[in-house]
Amino acid sequence: MKTLLELVKNFEKRNNISIAITVMGDGSGSVSEFWDYEELKEYKDIEELTDFLKNTQYLLADDGRCVSPVQTM
Repeated sequence: MKTLLELVKNFEKRNNISIAITVMGDGSGSVSEFWDYEELKEYKDIEELTDFLKNTQYLLADDGRCVSPVQTM
């Protein structure tokens, strides 16, 4: 199984976006775009976070940048 850091790096590369992850004591949290703090996902547990990082693909503009606000494909 991939480590969480590997999943984050792959997510950022695939979507051409930098993210920040907040984790609460109960395992829930949120994922936000790093530079403009746009909330991308609230998750209830690490499994939901892992699925989000593995499976989410955002729409990219012709220049390869992630469209803002984000849009899934």
